[in-house]
Amino acid sequence: MLIGDGSGLKITHSGSLTLPFPKHTVQIQDTLCVPTINQNLISVHHFTKHNNVFLEFHPSCFFVKDQRTRETLLQRLCENGVYPLPHLRASTPIAIVHEHTSINGWHQRLGHPSSKVVARMITSFSLPVSRNSSISHVCDSCSIDKSHRLPFHKHGLTSSAPFDLIYTDVWRPSPQTSIQGHKYYVIFIDHFTKYVWFFPLCNKSDVKIIFPQFHKMIQNRFNANIKTLYSDNGGEFVALQPFLTLHGISHYTTAPHTSQ
Repeated sequence: MLIGDGSGLKITHSGSLTLPFPKHTVQIQDTLCVPTINQNLISVHHFTKHNNVFLEFHPSCFFVKDQRTRETLLQRLCENGVYPLPHLRASTPIAIVHEHTSINGWHQRLGHPSSKVVARMITSFSLPVSRNSSISHVCDSCSIDKSHRLPFHKHGLTSSAPFDLIYTDVWRPSPQTSIQGHKYYVIFIDHFTKYVWFFPLCNKSDVKIIFPQFHKMIQNRFNANIKTLYSDNGGEFVALQPFLTLHGISHYTTAPHTSQ
């Protein structure tokens, strides 16, 4: 931004302002924020162009008039040779409250927000809080109304030794393919030990190849057999049914729409 003596001033932001005139509200578009300038300045041409008004300057005062109706929208006195517009007054939000309420009470009044939001509101607006008041992390209304579904009951699956029950699942395709062309992976989790085996896959159907290899590895390294396989109803696991039947492995599947 260049000023009268040819020097430049740094502009940090640009935006718009609203000036509340007694009979009209005008907009100041493309306002430039110059932190190092001492006074707020306005371009008469810019002001009149964007608000369909014109200005009349007199020795002791000036008028802002509507260009179409000629109605006077603002009249101001001249001050020390300068024609000033009304100052913008920043409106500060004020919460008019008198009754001291517990923090849980404000939590309910403010529409059950999180504890962080309640604490910030109390601090920002100096809300009166009862003495020795602390926020409770248990709110019956929040627990009921913000819960999307009933909790799942504990399942009855048990295991008494490794490989009694193996849980498996395939992760969805990755947005990026690995150097080896892998886009999926399958995991096998032993229910008894919680040990996890991880195998990358190029296609979901590769589970039909990986699981027999995994089963053979368990037999060779641990001298054990997998008794039960637990999975969802994905086609990659349904395709294992002939192999599972041949080797006497039970196949448990989850109920539909219960990924948990």
